[in-house]
Amino acid sequence: MSKVQIDKALFNLGSKKEFLLKAQKKECATKIRLRVGISLNDNTTIKWFHDFMGIGYHFYDVHTKLLLVFSKRKTLVDAWNRIIKWWPDDEIKMRFVEREENDDSFQFILYSESRILAITWVFLKHLKASEHYKKFKDDYDGAANLGFALYIPRDDFYELELFDYKKRVTDVKFLKETEADQDPLVFRARQILRDLETGTN
Repeated sequence: MSKVQIDKALFNLGSKKEFLLKAQKKECATKIRLRVGISLNDNTTIKWFHDFMGIGYHFYDVHTKLLLVFSKRKTLVDAWNRIIKWWPDDEIKMRFVEREENDDSFQFILYSESRILAITWVFLKHLKASEHYKKFKDDYDGAANLGFALYIPRDDFYELELFDYKKRVTDVKFLKETEADQDPLVFRARQILRDLETGTN
């Protein structure tokens, strides 16, 4: 079987392991639990989504597949069926904000201002900058495939169950903090991440 590498949330890191890939297709429709939202202006409501473990990297495709990794099946399926499924590929934005005072971590921000949804959802996580992340950054050639995976713990190893959900993302940027703060939405996302880590949100 193929191998996938995972970067988990910085504040909940485990030991480094390789995770086995188990490809299956799963379909079901459920309702999503809404996160607290704010309005950046009179016309846009923002909701923040951080209920996922981290991101994984599958380097065996023509374009690297970046996987959103979830620990709960329902949350994963909801995130696709109620949010990302409706994002036009060419309007998805993926941002990696590298901490200037600490080059061992980065902030992951994924969003789309979809014309179909009345809400702008933002997926965000603070992650450790592993060798897998650095390889993804070095290999990035203008496009990345976005996928979904379910983390399944076993007795002495872990499996990833891949879902048949896919988006192609071409608006990917690797930013320094000063660059990121020029984007109001990314700036606010970084504030939310800081609040999550300090327990003030």
